[in-house]
Amino acid sequence: MRVKKTRQDQRGVYRYPVDVPDGKGGYRRTYNVIKPGEDGVTEVLIQDLHRMDDNEVTNNVKNGHPKMTAEQKAAKKEWEEAHPGEKYPMDWNLSLNYEFDKCEDGDVSKSSVLSGASYDPFAEMEVPDEVLKLREIAANKMTDRQRQAYELIGLEERTITEAAKIMGVSIKVAKVHYDKAIDCIRKNF
Repeated sequence: MRVKKTRQDQRGVYRYPVDVPDGKGGYRRTYNVIKPGEDGVTEVLIQDLHRMDDNEVTNNVKNGHPKMTAEQKAAKKEWEEAHPGEKYPMDWNLSLNYEFDKCEDGDVSKSSVLSGASYDPFAEMEVPDEVLKLREIAANKMTDRQRQAYELIGLEERTITEAAKIMGVSIKVAKVHYDKAIDCIRKNF
């Protein structure tokens, strides 16, 4: 769980942890580094990855300090009066055990609590045949660049200029890839 943002002077690249086998039956942590200009990675992609991490950090910090109940506030006030000049110890426990122990029904398992809390809104949706056909065309008939241009411009509704920046190509080249993707769909759909 991330609770610190990446320093500004280290945002030119993106690092993320990976656990790899150590050869002794365990794992060791290493870091993969993504650099702009390698394998089609752009500076915009690196910025987006850091922006997503920043949002995760903000949410983790915010959710890690839940609002206090009236009883907790009263206990805090009482403690502060008894210990003038000291800082009230904030011991937030976010573990499932803590939440589970508060449950009065001892028969409830942690896995049932987790499964009840999860929901997949698309699990029961039937995918239309047209969408399946379009996915097949995108997977088998389009080049990677055409697919990327179609996703950015056609599906995400980005401008050609934005798509060109993300793809790391000129506006003209991005438009050519998008037009070819549309032609591919027309021919095969």
